[in-house]
Amino acid sequence: MLKEVGASGQISLGKKYAGQLFEVCTEPDNTIVLRPVKVVPVSAVVQPTPPSVNWAEDNAADIARYNAWAEQREPYSQRVRRWRETGN
Repeated sequence: MLKEVGASGQISLGKKYAGQLFEVCTEPDNTIVLRPVKVVPVSAVVQPTPPSVNWAEDNAADIARYNAWAEQREPYSQRVRRWRETGN
């Protein structure tokens, strides 16, 4: 089938292709290839939730629980010092 490009630079493929999207690829030898495509809207893609501005407030209970846990433990530097002093 031959199609002529009109003065506006358009070609008509017929009603069969009305409303469809095509990727237009121009090959090195100037051949033009039209490939039908389906586009996924950006709104359909799951977007990550931005971090809260008040992260510390939102996680205050977890932070307090961690701080209480950490206070009951000897700092790593002190454990290393004690390990060295025992000669291990």
